[in-house]
Amino acid sequence: MHTAIRAAGPNDIDVLTDFNCRLAAETEEKQLQPDTVRSGVTRGLSVGDEVRYFVAEADKKIVGQLMLTREWSDWRDGWVVWLQSVYVLADYRGQGVFRQLLDHVKTQIQNEPDVVCLRLYVEEDNDAAKSTYTRLGFDDTGYLVMQLQVPR
Repeated sequence: MHTAIRAAGPNDIDVLTDFNCRLAAETEEKQLQPDTVRSGVTRGLSVGDEVRYFVAEADKKIVGQLMLTREWSDWRDGWVVWLQSVYVLADYRGQGVFRQLLDHVKTQIQNEPDVVCLRLYVEEDNDAAKSTYTRLGFDDTGYLVMQLQVPR
Protein backbone atom coordinates (compact mmCIF):
# COMPACT_ATOMS: atom_id res chain seq x y z
CA MET A 1 0.00 0.00 0.00
CA HIS A 2 1.30 3.42 -0.91
CA THR A 3 0.56 6.24 1.47
CA ALA A 4 1.26 9.94 1.29
CA ILE A 5 3.55 11.06 4.12
CA ARG A 6 3.51 14.67 5.27
CA ALA A 7 4.31 16.84 8.26
CA ALA A 8 1.34 17.21 10.58
CA GLY A 9 -0.08 20.60 11.42
CA PRO A 10 -2.79 22.29 13.48
CA ASN A 11 -5.58 20.79 11.36
CA ASP A 12 -4.43 17.33 12.49
CA ILE A 13 -4.72 17.91 16.24
CA ASP A 14 -7.97 15.93 16.60
CA VAL A 15 -6.55 12.87 14.84
CA LEU A 16 -3.20 13.05 16.64
CA THR A 17 -5.02 13.29 19.96
CA ASP A 18 -7.25 10.33 19.10
CA PHE A 19 -4.33 8.19 17.90
CA ASN A 20 -2.29 8.94 21.03
CA CYS A 21 -5.20 7.95 23.27
CA ARG A 22 -5.66 4.74 21.26
CA LEU A 23 -1.94 4.01 21.48
CA ALA A 24 -1.92 4.23 25.28
CA ALA A 25 -5.06 2.08 25.58
CA GLU A 26 -3.81 -0.60 23.19
CA THR A 27 -0.20 -0.86 24.34
CA GLU A 28 -0.34 -0.02 28.03
CA GLU A 29 -4.03 -0.32 28.89
CA LYS A 30 -3.92 3.31 30.02
CA GLN A 31 -6.84 5.68 29.57
CA LEU A 32 -5.39 9.10 28.91
CA GLN A 33 -7.24 12.34 29.46
CA PRO A 34 -8.04 13.59 25.93
CA ASP A 35 -7.92 17.25 27.01
CA THR A 36 -4.40 16.78 28.39
CA VAL A 37 -3.28 14.93 25.25
CA ARG A 38 -4.83 17.61 23.02
CA SER A 39 -2.95 20.28 24.97
CA GLY A 40 0.27 18.28 24.65
CA VAL A 41 -0.16 17.78 20.92
CA THR A 42 -1.01 21.45 20.41
CA ARG A 43 2.02 22.60 22.40
CA GLY A 44 4.23 20.06 20.64
CA LEU A 45 3.22 21.37 17.24
CA SER A 46 4.12 24.90 18.34
CA VAL A 47 7.75 24.32 19.38
CA GLY A 48 9.33 23.87 15.96
CA ASP A 49 12.16 21.41 15.44
CA GLU A 50 12.06 20.08 18.99
CA VAL A 51 8.81 18.18 18.30
CA ARG A 52 7.64 17.15 14.84
CA TYR A 53 4.70 14.98 13.91
CA PHE A 54 4.31 13.15 10.62
CA VAL A 55 1.20 11.45 9.31
CA ALA A 56 0.46 8.85 6.66
CA GLU A 57 -2.62 9.31 4.51
CA ALA A 58 -4.45 6.63 2.53
CA ASP A 59 -8.03 6.29 1.38
CA LYS A 60 -8.49 10.05 1.96
CA LYS A 61 -7.80 9.81 5.70
CA ILE A 62 -4.93 9.73 8.15
CA VAL A 63 -4.02 6.12 8.88
CA GLY A 64 -0.77 6.47 10.81
CA GLN A 65 1.42 8.85 12.75
CA LEU A 66 4.72 9.26 14.48
CA MET A 67 6.45 11.99 16.42
CA LEU A 68 10.10 12.98 16.48
CA THR A 69 11.74 14.72 19.41
CA ARG A 70 15.41 15.40 19.94
CA GLU A 71 17.94 15.63 22.71
CA TRP A 72 21.50 16.89 22.68
CA SER A 73 24.23 14.31 23.31
CA ASP A 74 27.45 15.78 24.62
CA TRP A 75 29.02 12.30 24.41
CA ARG A 76 28.38 12.23 20.68
CA ASP A 77 28.48 15.97 19.97
CA GLY A 78 25.19 15.72 18.14
CA TRP A 79 21.46 15.23 18.24
CA VAL A 80 19.77 12.00 19.27
CA VAL A 81 16.39 11.93 17.57
CA TRP A 82 13.67 9.99 19.36
CA LEU A 83 10.88 8.23 17.49
CA GLN A 84 7.70 8.35 19.58
CA SER A 85 3.91 8.15 19.44
CA VAL A 86 3.96 5.58 16.65
CA TYR A 87 0.45 4.52 15.74
CA VAL A 88 -1.17 2.90 12.71
CA LEU A 89 -4.89 2.18 12.51
CA ALA A 90 -5.56 -1.54 12.98
CA ASP A 91 -7.00 -2.02 9.48
CA TYR A 92 -3.78 -0.66 7.96
CA ARG A 93 -1.22 -2.57 10.02
CA GLY A 94 1.04 -4.99 8.22
CA GLN A 95 0.72 -3.04 4.97
CA GLY A 96 3.91 -0.99 5.15
CA VAL A 97 2.45 2.21 6.58
CA PHE A 98 4.95 2.40 9.43
CA ARG A 99 7.85 1.53 7.12
CA GLN A 100 6.88 4.41 4.83
CA LEU A 101 6.66 6.81 7.77
CA LEU A 102 10.03 5.59 9.03
CA ASP A 103 11.69 5.85 5.61
CA HIS A 104 10.37 9.40 5.28
CA VAL A 105 11.75 10.55 8.62
CA LYS A 106 15.06 8.74 8.09
CA THR A 107 15.50 10.73 4.89
CA GLN A 108 14.58 13.92 6.75
CA ILE A 109 17.10 13.43 9.57
CA GLN A 110 19.91 12.20 7.29
CA ASN A 111 19.88 15.66 5.74
CA GLU A 112 20.01 17.48 9.07
CA PRO A 113 23.34 18.53 10.54
CA ASP A 114 24.60 16.86 13.68
CA VAL A 115 22.00 14.05 13.93
CA VAL A 116 23.88 11.02 15.22
CA CYS A 117 21.18 8.39 15.68
CA LEU A 118 17.49 7.58 15.80
CA ARG A 119 16.21 5.95 18.98
CA LEU A 120 12.93 4.72 20.36
CA TYR A 121 11.61 3.03 23.42
CA VAL A 122 9.20 0.14 23.41
CA GLU A 123 7.18 -1.66 26.07
CA GLU A 124 9.12 -4.67 27.36
CA ASP A 125 6.19 -7.02 26.70
CA ASN A 126 5.33 -5.70 23.23
CA ASP A 127 6.96 -8.51 21.27
CA ALA A 128 5.25 -7.58 18.00
CA ALA A 129 6.67 -4.04 18.13
CA LYS A 130 10.12 -5.26 19.16
CA SER A 131 10.13 -7.72 16.26
CA THR A 132 9.10 -5.00 13.81
CA TYR A 133 11.74 -2.56 15.05
CA THR A 134 14.48 -5.22 14.96
CA ARG A 135 13.49 -6.20 11.41
CA LEU A 136 13.79 -2.52 10.42
CA GLY A 137 17.35 -2.25 11.77
CA PHE A 138 16.94 -1.03 15.35
CA ASP A 139 19.24 -2.58 17.97
CA ASP A 140 18.78 -3.03 21.70
CA THR A 141 21.00 -0.35 23.24
CA GLY A 142 21.22 -2.07 26.60
CA TYR A 143 19.71 0.93 28.36
CA LEU A 144 16.74 0.72 30.69
CA VAL A 145 14.54 3.80 30.72
CA MET A 146 13.75 5.00 34.24
CA GLN A 147 11.55 7.86 35.32
CA LEU A 148 11.03 10.15 38.29
CA GLN A 149 7.60 11.76 38.32
CA VAL A 150 7.73 15.53 38.82
CA PRO A 151 4.72 16.88 40.72
CA ARG A 152 2.69 19.49 38.85
